[in-house]
Amino acid sequence: MKLLELYTSVQGEGPNVGLPTTFVRFAGCNMRCPGWPCDTPYAIDPQLWRHEFEKVTPHELVRRCAELTPRHICITGGEPLLQPKDEIKSLVGQFANFGFTMDLFSNGSRILGEYGMDRPEVTIVMDWKLTNSGEGNSFMDNRTKNVLQLQKKDAIKFVMKNRDDFNEALGVMNQWMITEPRVYFAPVWGELNPSDLVRWITEEGLSQVWLNLQTHKFIWEPTARGI
Repeated sequence: MKLLELYTSVQGEGPNVGLPTTFVRFAGCNMRCPGWPCDTPYAIDPQLWRHEFEKVTPHELVRRCAELTPRHICITGGEPLLQPKDEIKSLVGQFANFGFTMDLFSNGSRILGEYGMDRPEVTIVMDWKLTNSGEGNSFMDNRTKNVLQLQKKDAIKFVMKNRDDFNEALGVMNQWMITEPRVYFAPVWGELNPSDLVRWITEEGLSQVWLNLQTHKFIWEPTARGI
């Protein structure tokens, strides 16, 4: 597996926001989202991450995480499920056996259950890419299969920069009748004022939508790493 970063902080978004967490960031992504700035270009662009990543085994990574204080892990990227399937399944299983709970942040391009993510110790936070991201049609078959399998403990996240994105997200929610996982609406950092997004949510009476703000970007510099 291509490990890019391993550090402790607090979870900045999703259902477990604020929880002390060990972040396991893998290198590589199969999307580019050209419609707006990527949060982690250093984990996306091979020209950047190839100079930093290290190869690790599941056992080695679990051992290193066990030496750190948090008992909650965030598996992220890039797209973490680009790592070898058997190794990811082994990693998740070993974390669970050692009493860890986990967040998985994924773009939904891989079938989540095939990677062992359909277990109670894992909270899935799956992005649904909207048209303006430039990846709206990417991996649609897998994405729709995944969203129908998400459970109440999981979340689906729509990132948006304007009202068109907001309206598209509403259409997706209605089309797929998304009721089981939590639904998060998130503004593109620096592109959409969160107050506008709150206003749209309240005007539409969306009582089951959660606002997702990347709290780590309010605490530290938005481009800071390892925080």
